[in-house]
Parts: sequence; structure tokens; C-alpha cells
Amino acid sequence: MYALIAIAFRSYFLPLLVMTAIPFGFMGAVYGHLAFGVSMALFSFFGIGAAAGVVVNDNLVLVDYIERLRKEGVSAVQAVVDAAVARFRPILLTTVTTFVGLVPIMLERSTDAQFLKPAVIALAFGVLFALFVTLVLVPSLYVIGEDMRRGLMNLSNICLLYTSPSPRD
Repeated sequence: MYALIAIAFRSYFLPLLVMTAIPFGFMGAVYGHLAFGVSMALFSFFGIGAAAGVVVNDNLVLVDYIERLRKEGVSAVQAVVDAAVARFRPILLTTVTTFVGLVPIMLERSTDAQFLKPAVIALAFGVLFALFVTLVLVPSLYVIGEDMRRGLMNLSNICLLYTSPSPRD
């Protein structure tokens, strides 16, 4: 997954940024299992995998829009704000429709539905928990990464300035 995103973005940093929400989706799945008193099972990991796919898609939508704005010459902070505003509705709707669509299965009491519950709980709560990471943490990390990149560029320019030969030599 990292390699495919790295090729698409032509960056080593952006795939890491996109994938930062995956562990939070896992945490959401664990908290969902704890809230419902359901133990983790094999189907839970299928739900976690599905949640990771949704979470990565949400982050790709956000980061891709940020990168498009950056190519147009918008500053990093303004691009993050504009992208968060423009992509808030699609990201929120993806999460809400996924969660609300799975609520009937989560609340089902029949024996036939019990084997699906771990996957459904993992998917629903993984996506719900990662929503806040997508809307808050990922944009923050993008701006921090941009500040670090700018600082390293300034540092390398200073090092080049002091290591270049003087005109007297």
C-alpha cells in the first residue's frame, strides 16, 4: 500500500501521512469490542482491514486535495484549511453512512447474526474513531511536516553558505 501511494504522490512522506490513521482505526475497533462486550475474533480482523481501507480512502481524498492546492501556489496552512473545509462533507458522509448502515447488524440479537458482529463492530467503530484523526491529526501532521521540510531546507542553505569557498581563496 505504501509503495502504491508513494508512486501516486511521488513522495515518501505523504504515504506515511495517509497511513497514520490506520492504527487509530484499530484502536476504535478495540474500543468498540470493549463497549459491546464482544471478544476479538477472526472476523474482527476482517472488519479492521475494511476499516483501514475506508480510513486510507478518506485520507487520500484529503491529502490529494491539499497537494492540488499546493501545486496552485497556496501556502501549506491555507491549503490544509481549504482542503479540510472542501472535503469535510465527503469524509463525514462516508463515516456516518458506514456507521449508521451497520447499526442494525450491531444491535441484532438473533443467533444467525452473531458471527458477523465482530466484523461489523470493528468496521463501524474503526471508521468512526478514525474520522477525528482524519479531520484533526492528519492536517496537523501535514503542516508540521511542511515546517520541518522548510527548516531542513534553511539549515542546508546555511550549511552550504558556510562551507562554500570564500572569494579570497
